[in-house]
Amino acid sequence: MRRRLLALSLSVTLAVLAALVVPLVAAYAEGRAVRLHEERLAAATRFATLAGAPGLDSDPALLAADLARYDDVTTTTRTFLLDTDGTVVAPPGADLPGEVPGVDAAVRRALGGAPTSPPDALWPWNDDPMVVATPIGRDAQVLGAVLLVEDTETQRDAVARRMAVAAVAGAVFVALVAWLVGVPLVGWVVRPVEDLEERARDLARGRAAPAGRIEGPPELRRLVQSFNDMAAGVEHSQRQQRELVADVSHQLANPLTALRLRLEAISARDPEVEPVLAETDRLARALESVIEVSRAGGFDRVAVPVDVAAQVRERIELWAPLFDDRLAVALPDGPLPAVLEEDLVATVLDVLLDNALKYAPGAAVEVALTRLGDDVELTVRDHGAGDGAGHGAGIDDAEAATLGARFHRLARHADVEGTGLGLAIVLLRAQDAGGRARVEAARPGLRVRITLPTGPAPGTSATTPGAAGRAG
Repeated sequence: MRRRLLALSLSVTLAVLAALVVPLVAAYAEGRAVRLHEERLAAATRFATLAGAPGLDSDPALLAADLARYDDVTTTTRTFLLDTDGTVVAPPGADLPGEVPGVDAAVRRALGGAPTSPPDALWPWNDDPMVVATPIGRDAQVLGAVLLVEDTETQRDAVARRMAVAAVAGAVFVALVAWLVGVPLVGWVVRPVEDLEERARDLARGRAAPAGRIEGPPELRRLVQSFNDMAAGVEHSQRQQRELVADVSHQLANPLTALRLRLEAISARDPEVEPVLAETDRLARALESVIEVSRAGGFDRVAVPVDVAAQVRERIELWAPLFDDRLAVALPDGPLPAVLEEDLVATVLDVLLDNALKYAPGAAVEVALTRLGDDVELTVRDHGAGDGAGHGAGIDDAEAATLGARFHRLARHADVEGTGLGLAIVLLRAQDAGGRARVEAARPGLRVRITLPTGPAPGTSATTPGAAGRAG
C-alpha cells in the first residue's frame, strides 16, 4: 500500500509538472522559430528591396556578391534570387534545392505576392531546414522572389539543451517532493493502517494487541481509537476466561488431591476401590489438559535457544522401551538449533507417541526430524493397529480433518482411555509458537506433521530471554 500510494502521488506530481513544463518548453521552441524566421525574413526583405530598386531590376544577378557574403556570415543560410518563373537568377548557375520540404510551396507563395509564415516550433527530432521566402515587387508588380534555406541544427540544439535542463530540473524536483513531501505524507497516512493490520493479526492469533498510536488523518484516528477499544475489550474477556479456568482448576485440584489420598488409604484395605482411584487419576489428567489448553495463546511463555534434535533424541530414548522394536527414528546427525519454548518439543512428541501407543497398539511408528529452510518439521506416523481398530487402515481424510478439535474422538475410540485434548494441545502449542500442524490420513494409520520456526516467529506469543513479555 505504501508503494502504491507513493507511486500515485509521484504520478500526480509528474502530471502537474508536465502540465507546467511542457507548455514552457513548447513556447521556447516556438519563440526560437519565430525569432529565426523574423531575422531571415528581414534579410530576405532587404534583398528583395535591393533587387527591385531601379537599375538592379534589369540585372538582379548583380546582387550575387551580397548574397554570397551574407551566406558566409551566417554560415547556416543558402540564399537564392528567383525570377518570376521560379528559376534561380543568383547565385549564377545554382539550382533550387527541391529536396528540401516546403521549398516549392514557399516559392509559389512568394511569387503570389505573400511572404512565408514562421513554423510552429523547432523540435530536436525535426531536422528539416527552415524555408523563408518573400516577393520582389515594385508598384504592385511581382518581379521575382528571394528564398532563404536555413539550417536549424544550432537552434534545435538550443531547444534540446533547454528540454534536457527542464527534464533534469523536473527529476530533481520530483525527487525532492518525494523525499520531503511524498514519503512523509504517505507514511503519515499508511503507518496507522500498517500498525492496525499488524495488531489485527496479533489479535487473530490470540496475542495481546497493545494500544496503537493515535496518528494520521482524522478518519484513521477514529478507526484506531475504535480498534483500541475493541482490542481492550477482547483482551479483557480473554484474561477473564484464563483467570476463570485457572481459578476453577485451582479450586478443583485441592479437593481432587485430598480425595485421591483418601481413596489410596481405603484401597489398601479394600481392592474394590481401585477403579474409583483410576477414575480420579483420569480426572486429574483431564484437568491438567484443560489447564494446558487454556494457557495456549497466553503470554507467560519464554522462548530460549534449544537443540531440537537433542530434545527429540532424549524423548525417543524414554519412549523406545514401550514400543519394543517398532519405533523407527530418522534424525539429523548434528544439532538442530532453534529458539522455542523449552518444553514445546517434549510436549508435542509425548502427546503424539502416547496417541500412537493408545490408538495403534502393535503398529510400527516412524519419527522423523528434518530442516525445511528456516523451519524444522517433526513428523510422527503410525501404521495403524493390526486389527484396524486404531487409527488403522480405515481412517479417511474426512475423519483426519476432524482430529484436533477439543474433546473430539472417533466413535471407534470410545473405549480407549483419553480426553480428546491431546491433538488439540499439539495444534494450539504449534500455532502459539508461530508454526503449524497438519493431521493427515496415511493409509494405513495417521501422520502428524509439526512445522516450527527455528527463530522467534511473528505469530508466537512467547518472549525471548531479556525481552519483556506482554501479560495476557
